[in-house]
Amino acid sequence: MEQEQFRRMLHNVKKWIVCTLTEHEPQKQPVAEAQFTKLKGYYPVDLLRRVQRVVVDRCPVPPLAATGIPQLAEIENWNLKGIPWKNTIFIRRDLADWDAVHFHELLHIVQWQCLVTDRYLTAWAIGTITRGYRDNPLEEMAFRHQLRFEAEDAPYDVFGEVTTEIAAWPDSNFDLAKIA
Repeated sequence: MEQEQFRRMLHNVKKWIVCTLTEHEPQKQPVAEAQFTKLKGYYPVDLLRRVQRVVVDRCPVPPLAATGIPQLAEIENWNLKGIPWKNTIFIRRDLADWDAVHFHELLHIVQWQCLVTDRYLTAWAIGTITRGYRDNPLEEMAFRHQLRFEAEDAPYDVFGEVTTEIAAWPDSNFDLAKIA
């Protein structure tokens, strides 16, 4: 994939995100209103108030094949538990009461805030194309912290740990030449 092709795809995905968030505006509610008391020990309260959640039957995924990333097209058919888009998490209706899926998607929101949209989407695409979904560095981090959340009772500063971890990432996590 050429860099210009990737930039066009990124532009199309960002437009899709804006449309999707606008379409779901009436269903949004702050995560803080969902009453997941355990999350308050892990994430700053202002983050829980600022991040919106939308409960859906099926999580929205951009038309990746049509936007120029055939390597990611299969994701369109997955029945994802949740997915983050900017400052909003979409959670499948059957999992709306599961705090661990909210924890996982909130961690992606923290990653998104650290990296900002272009770098987050680029890192996610490169990681998924080159390593697969589960071993994508963003997903690996989210699953690792989710396991810790589910296994431990002692809260910790997720925001601080994720920020530190991302700051130490090599530039290769954003190198488009890896998927050329």
